[in-house]
Amino acid sequence: MNMFSVLIALSPIIAVLVAIFLFQQPIVRAGWIGCLTVIWITLSPSSFHQPFSKLEDSIIKGGLTTSVVAYVLFFGILLFHLLQEKGVMKSFTAYLAQTVKDPIRQALILAVCLSPLIESASGFGLGAIFILPIMISLQFTPLKAVLVSLTSLMAVPWGALATGTVIGSHLVHMPLNQLGTDSAILSIPLFIYYTFLIGYLADGWNGIQRRWGEMLCVSGTLSGAIWLFSHISVEIAGIFGALTALCVEMAWIHVSTRKRKANRSTDLQTLSSLWLGLSPYFLLILLLLLTRMVPKVQNILLSVGVIEIPDISFALPVFYSPGFYLFLICLYTIWIFQIRWSTIQTSMIHTYQRWQPVILSTFLFVTMAEIMSQSGMIAILSQVATKTLGQAFWVISPVIGGLGGFLTGSNTGSNSMFIQLQVQTAQQLCLSTSLIAAVQNTSSSHLTMVHPARIALGISMGQLKEKENEVLAKMSWVGIGTLLILITELFVVMMR
Repeated sequence: MNMFSVLIALSPIIAVLVAIFLFQQPIVRAGWIGCLTVIWITLSPSSFHQPFSKLEDSIIKGGLTTSVVAYVLFFGILLFHLLQEKGVMKSFTAYLAQTVKDPIRQALILAVCLSPLIESASGFGLGAIFILPIMISLQFTPLKAVLVSLTSLMAVPWGALATGTVIGSHLVHMPLNQLGTDSAILSIPLFIYYTFLIGYLADGWNGIQRRWGEMLCVSGTLSGAIWLFSHISVEIAGIFGALTALCVEMAWIHVSTRKRKANRSTDLQTLSSLWLGLSPYFLLILLLLLTRMVPKVQNILLSVGVIEIPDISFALPVFYSPGFYLFLICLYTIWIFQIRWSTIQTSMIHTYQRWQPVILSTFLFVTMAEIMSQSGMIAILSQVATKTLGQAFWVISPVIGGLGGFLTGSNTGSNSMFIQLQVQTAQQLCLSTSLIAAVQNTSSSHLTMVHPARIALGISMGQLKEKENEVLAKMSWVGIGTLLILITELFVVMMR
């Protein structure tokens, strides 16, 4: 192994970094640059040369792997837009304005319950986009609203029905439930960390002193429910965890607050419309639970309507995939709310505009990773990391995953770039591959909240152009805190 081969193996990743940081290119263009770089290397006479047939197989495999994400993500985003068009946001704003006056409780409902719920079902940071205008309408300052909404993106490992985690498990041939539950365990301290940050942003230290028990209860419920349901179905764990946390917070408010009788009928009317707006998510949970917990139903769905390509070990059970049930829920939403065709068309246009760049960038990064793996580039990088760092590799493992999340803004993209590298390095060092895979999945997911494009979107929606540097600096500290917590967790595990 010589230094030139190492530099060649690193060049696709370097090309992506240079495109994003030096030339400030969008993620899709950076994906094209990285993908074309690795194709050029493998077609050139070098130690990584591959025949065109092998290259073609990697591209096809990348496309088929991406199709699993595309199927789920399209209908997840469509459901979000359909509900937004029907005024679910307005129902939440009205309810919170009438019944919840405490800013920390408002932040808990929106940022620790509602945003993770929407993120788990739809992905793409839509939870933050959804709650930001609500927070501003509830008299939070634009700066606080932007920071809270970005920090609320804590459920990304389970975003879009855990598509990024699914991709990661496929790439390293690891059981999905194991990766999901391990990621949930690593995320428990992070959920508490984010919840207390959100509380501090909402009402300062006085608010934390007043509501610390409630904050601990809600964040503990969220993390505990996600961990529990990751054993059953990783895809719905985020949705169920967020709904459970929402129910606990609403119950806490109901028990601790005495409502006036004069307002009770108005509150009940608002609350009923609120739960009607959430009914698609409840129905989605029921359908997914039925298909994952009833063996006969599960076996039928895994054997009927399956698209299989044995040569590249690809299988897509169309009627078992969460995408099919999101499609059914979209039909239910259209029916229950009597949504007009013009509204459906508008929602589909908005959905495609968000879906297309995500899927294209996912395809490019997954394909780049497949080609790098097939040509031996990842193996070379893994050997270098092993020789250079030895057993201390675990210290930088969260940094590698976090870098991927920061660069791509996508758990799927980050896992595509780095999870194989991390797992292969762990194998050579005799470290726990399941632990390192979970660290990669967790760090890359949570660092997407610091992704420049997401911060720029928040700044734009909050009209904070003059405070752009302040937002970037504060969110960077949130990201550094995330990495320090993960490194501390790993230190505790390694010292056992």
